[in-house]
Amino acid sequence: MGSFAYDGLQRHLPIGREQTVNHQQQNTFIPELHDPSGERLKKTDQLGITMLIDKGISVKWFEEFLEQSRKFVHYIKLGFGTTMLYPPEILQKKLQIAKNAGIILYPGGTLFEIACHQGVLRDLFNYLKKIGFHHLEISDGTIELPAAMRKKLIKEAIREGFAVITEFGKKAVGSRFEVDELKRTLYSDLESGASYVIVEGRESGKDVGIYDENGSIDLNFLHKIEQMIPEEMRNYLIWEAPKKNQQIALIHFWGRNVNMGNIQFEDAFNLECLRRGLRFDTFPLKPSENILQVNEM
Repeated sequence: MGSFAYDGLQRHLPIGREQTVNHQQQNTFIPELHDPSGERLKKTDQLGITMLIDKGISVKWFEEFLEQSRKFVHYIKLGFGTTMLYPPEILQKKLQIAKNAGIILYPGGTLFEIACHQGVLRDLFNYLKKIGFHHLEISDGTIELPAAMRKKLIKEAIREGFAVITEFGKKAVGSRFEVDELKRTLYSDLESGASYVIVEGRESGKDVGIYDENGSIDLNFLHKIEQMIPEEMRNYLIWEAPKKNQQIALIHFWGRNVNMGNIQFEDAFNLECLRRGLRFDTFPLKPSENILQVNEM
């Protein structure tokens, strides 16, 4: 397991994202102000993934938001089972808007789990293809999905033409996991063809996964992950981090280009400011600096 090298990261990047990043860089006239950290703009879309959760916003707001924020967003998940509440023509409008912005829109894993439980997974695949989805999420946060079946379904979804993002962890309050479970699932899912593995944090960000009942992160647990899972494999993890304090903690621990998900739409700008050092919480002080030293003009 330790020698496994996964090189499929670029397979499912949104079309047009590279052009978006280049356009952003060409218009960055004052890099010291656009990215005080000096770390964010040097990265490609392979790291620093930001995934938002859409809980039912209107098409108009969706379009207006992406017109302003497309540079800072990579994926948008249609939360829970909300995909089935939209009229098909509205889903197709959102898909087209996201595609035009170079962003991937996809249905959340709960819908996949319901389809599995109800025995209509084939019907779900057909419906998603008819609407125009090219990505989906496979998870077992509520249902029990044996490892062999998880592998089989990932491969089956890929054969059906979908790019697959998986999710690891249970949704029940108080659910925790061991590092070796995460490592085993990460390697297995990637070997089966998944693009990324999301670490469950739910919308609440409390008392689940790496978060305690107050929404704080167990840093000792992150240290164990750091020791047991090599960096090149951790880069395929997306940490659900719906709260600002969690985003700050993950940036301080993993770095500014850590992959994060379940971000609210209204927090997209805030998160990008945190990543770049445009907020007090992540101000780019050097290790030797305790206070700011102002340079003369």
